[in-house]
Amino acid sequence: MSAPTATRALRPAASAIGASGTASTHSAAVALSPSATPFDALVREAARIGERARSVAGEREAGDRELFAEVDELKASGILGAAVPARLGGPATAAGDVTPSQRAELLRVLAYGNGSLAQIVQPHFVFARWLFSGRRPDSERAWAERILGGALLSNAQAERGPHVAVTLADDAKSARLDGVKYFCTGSPYADHLAVSAFHHGASDETLPDVVAFVDALAPGVRLVDEWDALGQRLTGSGRVELDAVSVGAENVFAFDIDSLPAYGAFAQLLHAAIDVGLAEAALDEALDLARAAGIGGELTEHLAGELAARAFTAGAVLESAGRAVDQAFDAGVDAYGRAALAVGAAKATTGELTVDIASRVFELTGTRGIAPSVELDRRWRDLRTHTLHERRRDKLRILGRSFLDAAPPATGTQF
Repeated sequence: MSAPTATRALRPAASAIGASGTASTHSAAVALSPSATPFDALVREAARIGERARSVAGEREAGDRELFAEVDELKASGILGAAVPARLGGPATAAGDVTPSQRAELLRVLAYGNGSLAQIVQPHFVFARWLFSGRRPDSERAWAERILGGALLSNAQAERGPHVAVTLADDAKSARLDGVKYFCTGSPYADHLAVSAFHHGASDETLPDVVAFVDALAPGVRLVDEWDALGQRLTGSGRVELDAVSVGAENVFAFDIDSLPAYGAFAQLLHAAIDVGLAEAALDEALDLARAAGIGGELTEHLAGELAARAFTAGAVLESAGRAVDQAFDAGVDAYGRAALAVGAAKATTGELTVDIASRVFELTGTRGIAPSVELDRRWRDLRTHTLHERRRDKLRILGRSFLDAAPPATGTQF
């Protein structure tokens, strides 16, 4: 069934901003003191909401392909607030802020329930970093209030063609965005969009040089959920059309990823966490089915052991990469290269292991696993789709060159 191509009637945003960047009257009021919500409670919430999203996934994929109710639960759960520093009221942990590896753990747990739900949250964690980077200190508290009140950030980054076609034209007080973005994961559910653009007057049109944050319901924004894919069908990864969308200058940031510790490594760590969560769920569901059906024997035991070992390896690789990113956030620029290598290797490894696990679990279940009611195919479809976001062979080539040259890869959105 094809996904709907008409613009969705979006729900009122949990908190919205005007073109000037000031909070609208319906913004949630949040006390800016360290949150009393411990990280373990956020993990439990992720498991609960993920399970709810798992239970309705088949019905939603066959129907209108949306997760609005589950995303609403997510917004109310406090999970999105893990992107907010503790100094601004975000969840406090023993390490201070929720660490990169802990945010990856939240996505792994969400993906164990539903891969689409986890991918909807991924850009929120990535792009919130701009807002709390210290570049706009006067607006950080307002953004913290919005996010702690349940506001979801989504991305509008990808374009078709070698040049950045979305432009930002500005004057002394405001700016305007024009153009179209594609594959905008989570945009139908978003309260705010992070839009990368080419600023008039910049020298290189092949790279975005600014990222602007706009209200998803702002005049001139049109969200079209045309996403129709093998897997990850509920992510709402359609297009965003921008027609003279006004954005306050205080909500425009230079797209200088080198100024954010391990920017690409962190983003890719979150993607790897989604893959691991999906594979772990596929294996557990297959094992449950095999037990219930009394499937056994030495060959089955051998296969179960092999797949369990591969799942353990994928999880261990993810944890190791997470520690490297944690260290990069704490240690600064000297650790960025190590984090890029660690996450690059982890992403290449988990991508191979997880797809293999999700493919071979059908050998455990036999024909019982292909019944539509079992929905075991959804885990494979989601993994096969999500792991194609970047080519594994390209990542391995860059890794190989880095090790041969004894130099870290150039950091960017992929490393």
